[in-house]
Amino acid sequence: MDNPAPLASSVSVAYLQGLLDYLGRHGVEPAGLLARVQLSADILAQRDQRIAASTYLELLAQGVKLSGDDALGLHLGEAVRPGYYGVLGYLIMSCATLADALHRQARYAALVGNLGRVDLADEPPRAGLEPQVAHSWQPWLPQQQRQLSEETLAGWVTFGHWISGLDIPPTEVRFQHPAPPDTREHQRIFRCPVLFGQADNALVFPKRLLAAPLGQADVQVRLMLDAYADRLLNEIKQGHSVLDRARLELARQLPESGADLRLIAAALALSPRTLQRRLREAGLSFNHLVDETRQQLVLHYLRDPALELAEIAFLVGFSEPGSLARAFRRWTGQSPGEYRRHLLG
Repeated sequence: MDNPAPLASSVSVAYLQGLLDYLGRHGVEPAGLLARVQLSADILAQRDQRIAASTYLELLAQGVKLSGDDALGLHLGEAVRPGYYGVLGYLIMSCATLADALHRQARYAALVGNLGRVDLADEPPRAGLEPQVAHSWQPWLPQQQRQLSEETLAGWVTFGHWISGLDIPPTEVRFQHPAPPDTREHQRIFRCPVLFGQADNALVFPKRLLAAPLGQADVQVRLMLDAYADRLLNEIKQGHSVLDRARLELARQLPESGADLRLIAAALALSPRTLQRRLREAGLSFNHLVDETRQQLVLHYLRDPALELAEIAFLVGFSEPGSLARAFRRWTGQSPGEYRRHLLG
């Protein structure tokens, strides 16, 4: 069973910098925020380093609480800068058209943070409306879905206006989460109908805009950055980091050996202490790694209707389905059966 997404959830330090910069301008001191998830501020000097997705989501939750900003995700997206997207930001800027940029954005999104799936598809025809496309995003994890979805789509709008020079609002914006009590900031930022409780998270806009030329197009820069982005993407897919290698090894060992720090460390040719230190540098303890890996695997396995809950419990190292059910309710607030029924319709 193919599962490229669940075991590779991480976020680049360049993207983390965007969160810290914004909160810093609003009185939340970065070092203190990082300390809440046992991350050292030294990590900010390593822009190619990656942190666990769950750590970024926890920082996002802490940011909402400390800033008192219920629309933090929207405001982060509005404040996005090319550097926060790392090499992808500069690659997108060098593309010839908006279509080229969105193609690369979908292909290389994992370089920024593989927190969800990006797609671009034609919208069904609507009477009286020119052909439309939907640029959509589906998160992999259930935590902080509102903030993350709003950050992603607001960031796309902001960056899209910036690289194209076109100040054209989307035709509509759709979110899966329920409408928050106050949607004035959504209206201000998107300037179009914003729908909640929808089947997807998407920006809908006229298809003709895909042909819009980009002002900073540069073929030579694009070719160079394409090659660099390909190399970085392959490194992520192959799990070169200790975090990714530990996740993959843990997934292999969970059905047979459970979560055994010594066995995982031995498989990676590290001492248990060294493995714990390297995980801390990515923002995770070993126990958090186990919990996060189980969660990502379970969310993935539930998409396969042929797998019984008892089988899923075994595959992720739980002794019986009751343990899986208790953990799943802690992760999502739902039972595995409720989640699966909603997922599979």
